[in-house]
Amino acid sequence: MKLAGITDVGKVRQNNEDNFAFGTLENAAYAIVCDGMGGVAGGEIASEIATNTIREQIENAFSPKMKAAVIERMLTAALTAANVKVHQYALQNHLEGMGTTAVAALMTNSAVFIGYDGDSRAYLLRDSMRQLTTDHTYINELLRLGQITEEESLTDPRKNIITRALGVSEEIDVDLISEDIAPDDILLLCTDGLTNCLNDEQILEIIRTQTFSSAPQLLIDKANENGGVDNITAVLMQCEEEDNG
Repeated sequence: MKLAGITDVGKVRQNNEDNFAFGTLENAAYAIVCDGMGGVAGGEIASEIATNTIREQIENAFSPKMKAAVIERMLTAALTAANVKVHQYALQNHLEGMGTTAVAALMTNSAVFIGYDGDSRAYLLRDSMRQLTTDHTYINELLRLGQITEEESLTDPRKNIITRALGVSEEIDVDLISEDIAPDDILLLCTDGLTNCLNDEQILEIIRTQTFSSAPQLLIDKANENGGVDNITAVLMQCEEEDNG
């Protein structure tokens, strides 16, 4: 399994509310990306709590003998546990509005399983770049209902309104995705700080033309060149075992 990732504060924000983690398991690997919200303290703490909780849950629960349905239940349980911890922290410390997006992926040699809430994304890069997750945002709901066009959505001032996140309420719904993968496939997990500054073609070109280990930093550099208006996080996963950079 190959893993690489980085986070950066960007060019505008004073603090980094993004957080990420990844690691290898027996015949598998996991990665987590979270984007906090709720102010300087609230956002940073929410993403850190969620990332650490999801990581611990996966590392403690995973078994290589798990069937697909059990892996999906494990991811649901991990994000649910993170929601509880963030929500309790917010209540105990009077941090109303504290929360975080979360996207967590578990990759085996033949498939990837993803659980998520919010607008941090997972992409599958093969011959092209395909978004696997669906943004939990107000704008995306308007798009789904046909009340706004794709072009209008790019500049709509409501584009940052998130409709689902961990920690905001006592209970959450976790969306799940599973996808068969081949050894050359690459999974990208990222926050909107990356996708708001780079389009799919720019992201795909960097990942396909640069070494695996260097691509995340180059994605960050390019996003910062294009404004760096938010915190930026990019994590790559690949089941290919051969190390070509």
